[in-house]
Amino acid sequence: MDIFRLLTRGASVKKDPKNKNIGDAVENAKASNIEKNDKIAAENQITKELDFFHNKRIINKVNYNKAKETHAEDKEDKDNDNEEDEIKEEESLQYQKPLITNDEEAKLLRKSNKSNVSGEDIPLPIGSFEDLITRFSFDKRLLNNLILNHFTEPTPIQCEAIPLALNNRDMLACAPTGSGKTLAFLIPLIQQVINDKDTQGLKGLIISPTKELANQIFLECIKLSNRIFLDKKRPLQVALLSKSLSAKLRNKVISDKKYDIIVSTPLRLIDVVKNEALDLSQVKHLIFDEADKLFDKTFVEQSDDILSSCSHSSLRKSMFSATIPSNVEEIAKSIMMDPVRVIIGHKEAANTSIEQKLVFCGNEEGKLIAIKQLVQEGEFKPPVIIFLESITRAKALYHEMMYDSLNVDVIHAERTQVQRNKIIERFKSGDLWCLITTDVLARGVDFKGVNLVINYDVPRTAQAYVHRIGRTGRGGRSGKAVTFYTKEDSIAIKPIINVMKQSGSEISEWMEKVSKMTKKEKELVKKGRAHSERKQISTVPKIDKIKRKRKLEMIQASKKRKAIETKETE
Repeated sequence: MDIFRLLTRGASVKKDPKNKNIGDAVENAKASNIEKNDKIAAENQITKELDFFHNKRIINKVNYNKAKETHAEDKEDKDNDNEEDEIKEEESLQYQKPLITNDEEAKLLRKSNKSNVSGEDIPLPIGSFEDLITRFSFDKRLLNNLILNHFTEPTPIQCEAIPLALNNRDMLACAPTGSGKTLAFLIPLIQQVINDKDTQGLKGLIISPTKELANQIFLECIKLSNRIFLDKKRPLQVALLSKSLSAKLRNKVISDKKYDIIVSTPLRLIDVVKNEALDLSQVKHLIFDEADKLFDKTFVEQSDDILSSCSHSSLRKSMFSATIPSNVEEIAKSIMMDPVRVIIGHKEAANTSIEQKLVFCGNEEGKLIAIKQLVQEGEFKPPVIIFLESITRAKALYHEMMYDSLNVDVIHAERTQVQRNKIIERFKSGDLWCLITTDVLARGVDFKGVNLVINYDVPRTAQAYVHRIGRTGRGGRSGKAVTFYTKEDSIAIKPIINVMKQSGSEISEWMEKVSKMTKKEKELVKKGRAHSERKQISTVPKIDKIKRKRKLEMIQASKKRKAIETKETE
């Protein structure tokens, strides 16, 4: 992007400031209009080229839809019920007969989608969202919300998971990052809550390992349940179990029967349940998103407690993730009733729209040089996410890159939720070009416009690698992932090479010659000990660091003095 070309667009020089006759006036008016149009075009082009996440286009569509809805609502009689209004709007939609009607058609669709489905009495997949109306009496208000949010065709995982859930089957589902797993469990869940509208209280529970992902799921659920009423006065209620809502439930400010669907992280939910502020005995639909994380050693006890609290006799359980290790499959078999296993592509393959690359850096100092080379060669195209293995290292890299005057910020577990939310919003809006983080943002969080993911440190497992690079290449877009490695990472990169092979990425000749992992190496990778302790991140001599620190302290002290002087003069 040539910033100087952009900034000088629409510039013009007025040769005759004083109009002496009508002909001159007409010519000047034309020139003025042309100049005005050029300025508008230049502004639009600048906005377009700087709008990394295409938010303006999305906002325009949303505003158009909102205006259209408002116009339609103004014409309606104000005394009519919301539900009647919606039905009138939806009657204009035309629906076709199901696209998938027999096993042969299902087989062809699954082959095309690279879907591997195993289990007993597997229902037919869907070929379109309209199929759901004929087969499951799908709610037209929900279909209308899908259309308004530009979800027009089901993805491979949605083709399989939605009919399975609507048939009340337990399932273990694995699909690549950015393939629409969230909608694959939200759509049937909302439909089942609508079907069960006569029963009050909590019916659906979604568990996520991180607050950011839980918030994202909640916002998607709000979009899909918009203007859906279970009766004339009661809208479908969705809640994110936040700190404030937990307190209200404990203090009985809000009844635990108010909500139909709750999204939560494990620990917060268990805390509320143990205080008898939330009853899970009536939950009929339990969904674990990022199941591989929720059933690893960090969360497995908490997930087990949640399972024990959901005691309804007809409880349906679902697990979703981009990677499903063998231990999670064993757990699924032990807790599920006649489960169906759905795999889209390979179990541990990355999204095929991501270009993957390994870069040898020699040592830790070489990694900083490699980032500078990416910038110089034009490959560092914002928005960019950089992953590191620890909070200490993330902070250190942030300070190094900040000194180079790059538009960068950092997110890690030590930052407050408010700080994290603000940084994420800045990143999504395009105000922030580079985001440094730990694995706290590796899962599920949807940044639609990310161009590049850099693994500054090699991930500890293949699963972590797949989730990290899955922040790019989402929703059908292409992306790029670069992983830096040193001679200490010779064991740690072996699982990465396997993922690259499974994903169909271009493999160098040396990668083909890398030996398979031994039993001992697999154990080291599993325990996160595939490399020795990493050196401190820095290319700056100690004396220069001291100078930098003193300079910053002097600047801050100067700002404080000026602030005090200003107050005194006032």
